[in-house]
Amino acid sequence: MTMEKPFVQKDPMDSGRLADLLNHNTDWVWEVDTQGRYVWSSEVVMRLLGYSAEEVLGRTPFDFMVPGEAERLESTFRDVLSSHKPFSGLINRNLRADGRAVILETSGIPLFDENGQLTGYRGTDRDISQLGERVLQLESIYQNTPLALCVIDRHGMLTKANKAMGELLGQPEEKLVGQLLKTLMPEWHLLFQQDFILLDGGEEIASKELFLYGRYFYIKPMAVYDAGGNVAGISSAWMDITDRKLAEQQLAHANQTLLQYAERDHLTGLFNRRYMDDRLSYEITRAQREGSPLSLCMADIDFFKRYNDTYGHPAGDQVLRAVADALRGGLRPGDSVSRYGGEEFLVILPDTSAEGALAVAERLRERVMALEIVHETNPIGSVLTISLGVMTWDSPLSVCSIQSVADIAAELISSSDAALYRAKQQGRNRVVSA
Repeated sequence: MTMEKPFVQKDPMDSGRLADLLNHNTDWVWEVDTQGRYVWSSEVVMRLLGYSAEEVLGRTPFDFMVPGEAERLESTFRDVLSSHKPFSGLINRNLRADGRAVILETSGIPLFDENGQLTGYRGTDRDISQLGERVLQLESIYQNTPLALCVIDRHGMLTKANKAMGELLGQPEEKLVGQLLKTLMPEWHLLFQQDFILLDGGEEIASKELFLYGRYFYIKPMAVYDAGGNVAGISSAWMDITDRKLAEQQLAHANQTLLQYAERDHLTGLFNRRYMDDRLSYEITRAQREGSPLSLCMADIDFFKRYNDTYGHPAGDQVLRAVADALRGGLRPGDSVSRYGGEEFLVILPDTSAEGALAVAERLRERVMALEIVHETNPIGSVLTISLGVMTWDSPLSVCSIQSVADIAAELISSSDAALYRAKQQGRNRVVSA
């Protein structure tokens, strides 16, 4: 019986085979020390850069880059060396020995001695000149666009940021990469966590607006997927919309001012007649619907023409403002008062009975007297007074349905005005009910 010899696999990484693999690979393999100087190089460097392996030893990657490229990437490489972490996909322009440009994609891993001390990096460079120029152009566009751009991974860490994002957060963009969003923006990182929850549930994520560092921003987030179609992160664009928001606020304020001018009497600040007519129509409709009483008070300053003739129109304007404040201060929430004519005021009292309306009217009369505005030409006393006519619509449900709201309003105004006329006939400074 013949015993077969056991199969012994040769070590594929013996020095000869390893050197052959490295020197005939498509990628340039190298090692650098902690200063970034090449201490070993495969012969592929001749094909990529036109230099022999011996010619690159002792030099750094920056020695072969086109002008300006070293400055662009110096901080990135410095951060790589200080972090002791692997890196990949660093795209850089280089000059061959014959002066032609070549674009390389650089990746590397850290090397440590038996004591765990960093001794350098081992890595590869790959020629991507055919695609690299377009990649660099896109990278330049990404970096220099005025929009603040960033990518956030599932752990809430920024994995990419451009210059505008660095300016927004007050740090160089290269310093932002690797930081957690909740550290940079503790008030808002939960919004992006919620976006991940929505994406995992198959839902879309919406744009959002937020206020940060005294500015308004419109944020457009988009999902970033890995090769397996899983959500790997969120890419978001931040647009500064502060000027637009301020313009909107100014426009809203202007509209509010215009609305106030449209609804308010410029002298007293009370509602004007136009607004009160609309308000009365609304209250009539509500009273009809709910079957609730509706009361009106028509008030008029006694002998106001004599006051103007005696003290002058500026003093008369001051009286109108004082009476307006007294009337406004004597009403309940839900009541409303307007300057309905020259010295005439209309008060609408929703859901108010005749007894309640008389009580409100008497309170208003007393508040005006309590102002103690001197009126020496008032035949009924030495202070300014008002007269009031009150009417109450007790049975709105019984009104014929064919009667229009406008007709009802006219009747209510007419009734309260008639009551005011009787108050004046009976001596003024009093309340009379229709």
